[in-house]
Amino acid sequence: MNIQTANSLYQTGVLTTLFKSGLISAKVFTYREIYLWVHAQVKTRGISLNKAVLEAEVKFDKAERTVWRALNTFTEE
Repeated sequence: MNIQTANSLYQTGVLTTLFKSGLISAKVFTYREIYLWVHAQVKTRGISLNKAVLEAEVKFDKAERTVWRALNTFTEE
């Protein structure tokens, strides 16, 4: 999924409506938040993607593989 599309759907409330309807899981919100946080850390702090992933693992209390999965879920086209 394109991150811009996901952000647009989130801002308009469509993602929340889809979640409340049972059409998508809460995982979409978590993955989006992880994706945005990791990329913000890389951009603002200038750290490597690998280091940002390791920090996200602690911050979000998720496995490293889950953080990578969240990053691979979205694209920036």
